[in-house]
Amino acid sequence: MGFPSPVGPDVKPGANRLARQYAAWLRGIVWAAVLAASASVAAAPRELRVGVYSNEPKVFVEADGKAAGIFVDLLRLVAAREQWTIKYVPCSWQDCLDALRQGQLDLMPDVARSPEREILYDFHRLPVLNSWSQIYRTSGAPIYSLFDLQGKRVAVLKGSVQRSTFLNMVDSFGIQVTLVDASSLMDAFAMVQRGEADAVISNHLFGNFHSARYGVVDTGIVFQPAALFFATGPGRNADVLAAIDRSVEDWRSGADPSYAQVMRHWGRQDPEVRVSPWLWWGLAGLVAFGLLAALTAAIFRRQVQERTRHLQDSEQKLAAILDSVGAFIYIKGQDYRYQYANHQTLQYFGRPVHEVLGHDDADFFDAATARQLRANDRRVLEEGETLEAEEVNTPSSSGEARAFLSIKIPLRHADGSIYALCGISTDITERRKAEESLQIAATVFESFEGMIVTGPDQRILKANQAYARLTGYTVDELVGQTPRLLHSGRQDASFYAALKNILHATGMWQGEVWNRRKDGTEYPAWITITTVRSPRGEITHYVGTQTDISGRKAAEEEIRLLAFYDPLTGLPNRRLMNDRLQHSLAACARSGAGGALLFVDLDNFKDLNDTQGHELGDQLLRQVAARLGGCVRMGDTVARLGGDEFVVLLEGLSPQAHEAAGQAETVGRTVLQALSQNYQLDGHTHHSSCSIGIALYADARGSVDELLKHGDMAMYQAKGAGRNTLRFFDPRTQANVTARTLLEAGLREGLREGQFLLHYQAQIHQQQGIVGAEALVRWQHPQRGLVSPAEFIPVAEASGLIVPLGVWILRTACQQLVEWARDPQTAHWTLAVNVSARQFRHSHFVDEVLGVLEETGANPRRLKLELTETLLLDDVEDTIQRMDTLRAAGLGFSLDDFGTGYSSLSYLKRLPLDQLKIDQSFVRDLLTDANDASIARTIVTLARSLDLGVIAEGVETLEQRDMLAGLGCHTWQGYLFGRPGPADALRQAVASAATL
Repeated sequence: MGFPSPVGPDVKPGANRLARQYAAWLRGIVWAAVLAASASVAAAPRELRVGVYSNEPKVFVEADGKAAGIFVDLLRLVAAREQWTIKYVPCSWQDCLDALRQGQLDLMPDVARSPEREILYDFHRLPVLNSWSQIYRTSGAPIYSLFDLQGKRVAVLKGSVQRSTFLNMVDSFGIQVTLVDASSLMDAFAMVQRGEADAVISNHLFGNFHSARYGVVDTGIVFQPAALFFATGPGRNADVLAAIDRSVEDWRSGADPSYAQVMRHWGRQDPEVRVSPWLWWGLAGLVAFGLLAALTAAIFRRQVQERTRHLQDSEQKLAAILDSVGAFIYIKGQDYRYQYANHQTLQYFGRPVHEVLGHDDADFFDAATARQLRANDRRVLEEGETLEAEEVNTPSSSGEARAFLSIKIPLRHADGSIYALCGISTDITERRKAEESLQIAATVFESFEGMIVTGPDQRILKANQAYARLTGYTVDELVGQTPRLLHSGRQDASFYAALKNILHATGMWQGEVWNRRKDGTEYPAWITITTVRSPRGEITHYVGTQTDISGRKAAEEEIRLLAFYDPLTGLPNRRLMNDRLQHSLAACARSGAGGALLFVDLDNFKDLNDTQGHELGDQLLRQVAARLGGCVRMGDTVARLGGDEFVVLLEGLSPQAHEAAGQAETVGRTVLQALSQNYQLDGHTHHSSCSIGIALYADARGSVDELLKHGDMAMYQAKGAGRNTLRFFDPRTQANVTARTLLEAGLREGLREGQFLLHYQAQIHQQQGIVGAEALVRWQHPQRGLVSPAEFIPVAEASGLIVPLGVWILRTACQQLVEWARDPQTAHWTLAVNVSARQFRHSHFVDEVLGVLEETGANPRRLKLELTETLLLDDVEDTIQRMDTLRAAGLGFSLDDFGTGYSSLSYLKRLPLDQLKIDQSFVRDLLTDANDASIARTIVTLARSLDLGVIAEGVETLEQRDMLAGLGCHTWQGYLFGRPGPADALRQAVASAATL
């Protein structure tokens, strides 16, 4: 049932609308009365705890402590309908939200819905109220559009969302506005009233409610729309939210006009006046309404005419503004055709307005552009989305593609339905090209991590996030400061004065500066400062870029350390030592001062590495380096050449050679003492020593290489003198080294030219006669004649030439075995070949032996390899494995020089030996030295217990032979049976052996 309308057909639409609203208000009064009556007989009501805070006129607490406002009145309507009892709990905004989440409140009004809040709270489906931010001005201020705010003071609530949104909005249009922060909206409006601001920002409900009190008027500038809801705790009060949605649906459909009555009530200017809800006032108003209708219609006609004139003026101003801006502004209808286009858009199309309106994008752009634009427009017109996107458009007339940043928003009717879209597009083609250029430059040069813009006074106006992260300050903390905030103090005032002079003269400065972060840490930065000038040449801004170059500096330092310092000990390496030595020699030559080089080499360091591992060896080297540093003066140099070799450079010694030598010896003795002290390696005590060679600068004639050679040779002299001592360079050592170098070169040539040959010395058995021979290498030098093995074998060992020489000896011996195998008289002979430790340890030794046997066809059972006891000092397990492999092929083994080395019975019983060889040092004094006789007897007894053969070498007399036979050794070798000689001469020893 409804009220009849007293408005006739001649009344204007505005009057009709007012009449309908008034009738609806009356129906709301009646409905509220009915609800109140029915509530009195309802069952016990449900009590809801509702939080209220101060935000007039939406919700607030009056002076008498009662809750009031739009949301309070609307909730009363729902409560009356649902028979709820409402208990209002005053609290601050944040406290209300916290209490709601914790279940201490059941409902919270005036809450904007967002994805973040949907996680924390539950909302009903339909918004209760729509709100937006609005700008109000003093009545005399000519502010009608956003552009009229240029240079104006605008009051805004400090820390509010409106503040940041408005600031971003004016910045995007390049409008300069001074924001005046207020602690409350009341304070903000009071600032305008007192003349401290030209305009004020607030939500439109608060502004409309208080505008008359503070003498401000609406500018028509709105932004930041928001939908407001009731909220409840998560998972609670779902029935309450459903009930609110039912009421909101009735309010929206018009079935319940109470919503409109509440909104009209709170839309009034004077908050102290309240519309009485008594029913008889409504009835009286209905009677009076008919009498006032004609007068109201006349008033409405005049208002409509006045408003029409104002609208026309506003439209003309708006059109002038839209035509003057640099953006492309347009409106498209539901049919995607243009309904409005500003001057910029018409110019872009190159068409007059009548050729643009009523047409769609297919008439202006190529097919691809038209499809892209239609897809974007569909999201706005059909899905109601506010779209911000980059669009690349190609007009069909010019074919030139340009990039635009477009913002498109849906335009809605009062019922929320969409009837058009409004688009604002900005040509960003040149900016995009500039951004691409900057991106390429940043990629190539890895620069511009952080950026700031300052004014002429060098105060920071803007700073990007990269700059903030680099400095440790927030952007807000940086703005208003100067770059002096970051000064570390490493650069003095003269540095910055020079910077300013260069910047003033050239307009740009760049260089390295040490800055300090907020937490106090210092870092190196590469700074670039560029001056920005106006067309008149005045400085308007400075643009500064800053890049943290800590990584680059660290890399440079690491490269420097790797290039010039030993990574294990931190001492200068050979490269840096050579450089310092060269400078030291030159300085001493100029000043006449003396100097010395100490070449330090650790004794038996290889034994530690081989037995205990390289980790302990590295620990020892680090401790040695530390001790060496404590033995020298400041200014002297300690360096590590590599391995266990160190060098100490002593400068500023006496010009007199003998005095300089004394000073160097003193330091050398100190080093010997320091390095001979015990070391702690992984909790174990280790003893070590060193050998030191000393070379004086005066002996080197200014040559770095010569001085190092002298020190090296002197060090080897110290090794030869028993180690743990020092020696000065002796020119005779140089001669020995030179001779050794020539001998090594001769050995290489001898191998190439085939200058080596084998001699053989017979091995005699007491009953069997000759049972074989030992192959002994000889060098037939073309100038020197026959060279003794005692002279060239040590050089071959040290230089590694023993490996190819050993292969030659083995091959030649096998060929001799093949030759003997053809003669029945010699076919049973064995041939012993000496193998050095270095040759035996060679990775291909076993393969080479087996290869030579296969190549020559020699019988492996006739080949016997003589090994020395030094093999037992190395990897015994590897020695046994190699011997087992060769013995499986038929070869035999004899342990040479037994008893002179470091024989270990535990290893001896595991070695696959066939024979022990008594060294000639024991045979020589066998008749005169009881100890030698005892040793020989022990070796024979040991051989028998291990089921091994035994042979004695160096037998030169019949008495030695007979005593050996008496001890149980029946196989001999020595000058008694003939000297070593060619293979043909060996046959002559057969007769001699028989005679003896």
